[in-house]
Amino acid sequence: MNTEHYHLLSDVMAPEAQQESREILWERLQSALSASEFSLQYYPLWGKTGHLQGAEIQVRWHHPHYGLLQPAQFLSAVIQCDLAGALFGWIAAQSLPLLRRLRQEVYPDFYLSLTLPLSLAEQVDTFTVWRQALVAHDLPCSALALIWQGALGQNVEAAQLAGLRRVQQQGYAVALTEYGADYHLLTALPDLPLDHLYIPAALVALLPHPEAMLLVKLLLDLAEKMGIRCIAQGVDDIQRFECLSTAGCRHFQGAYLFRPMSAHQLLVMGRLLAESEDEAASRS
Repeated sequence: MNTEHYHLLSDVMAPEAQQESREILWERLQSALSASEFSLQYYPLWGKTGHLQGAEIQVRWHHPHYGLLQPAQFLSAVIQCDLAGALFGWIAAQSLPLLRRLRQEVYPDFYLSLTLPLSLAEQVDTFTVWRQALVAHDLPCSALALIWQGALGQNVEAAQLAGLRRVQQQGYAVALTEYGADYHLLTALPDLPLDHLYIPAALVALLPHPEAMLLVKLLLDLAEKMGIRCIAQGVDDIQRFECLSTAGCRHFQGAYLFRPMSAHQLLVMGRLLAESEDEAASRS
């Protein structure tokens, strides 16, 4: 089989996939890691006054045949072939030295987040590589927030719930971005092991529509009652920022202030903002 014309998803994910396919993907992934075909960007999370609070890790694969691949195009295949640990190890090696510097130089509680498919929550052993890397960099597990993306049923499956609880018990922050069709899962949120809630970008895009505002306020109220952070995604303009701020939101992500950036750009931006805040504090 020609590895350059190997179809990443359909061949590996098909029920009849052979061991040969998995071995080819393993070899291709190892080659991609050594050839620097993967890259990371960081999408800042910011507070009401614009100070940096954290950043979402965004991984991309610059595949020589298929071009730029988003995680949705390769992550499921990587997990199916039990290669998540290798990829996570590379992400940790790239991102955790940066995180340590950001916590030392910018904000002591700065954290990184990573979006993962909900199915992975049941495979807690996969996160051993993260735990070891965090310990090696003298960082707490709470410095990494895991954002679970996927369909939770009307009744959350026991295995999913147990997986989320184990992840949280290990010290990671747990977050959700999806709440089911018509937001039917909202009533179950207080029973879930969560540290963050997200106001989805699709909902933020509907602001200032009254029904969208009602849902936004409901999510903010739920987060407050649960004692957890509520973060608005897709805050791309001043109108939506002001709508969310008026509703009581204090944590944001979106192009209104910051777009995804490289590690160097994030560190420089963080330093500049920290220096500006220090100067403002000294004048007050």
